[in-house]
Amino acid sequence: MFIFQVGIIVFLLFVYGTLLFLFSRRFVKNNQLLLLLITPILIFSIGFLMRLSEYKEIVDAGFFLTESSAMFVSVIFAGAFILGQLKYWEK
Repeated sequence: MFIFQVGIIVFLLFVYGTLLFLFSRRFVKNNQLLLLLITPILIFSIGFLMRLSEYKEIVDAGFFLTESSAMFVSVIFAGAFILGQLKYWEK
């Protein structure tokens, strides 16, 4: 069952990364935006894989990674909102 769970997580990570790559390629030429979008998914996937372990310390670190990836997404949204407002009001 563990191998099946790891396989599903790795497969979904690959699918999400591919879809984000195809989507972002339409708008930007460099891959910096793609890296910013894939980083939370990668961190969350690694954290979730760690949570499948039977060792308490590894599970705790996995919880930290999954929670920090959610916080990272919130910071990205807040930063984009603030930078957008600054750009709008400096017209």
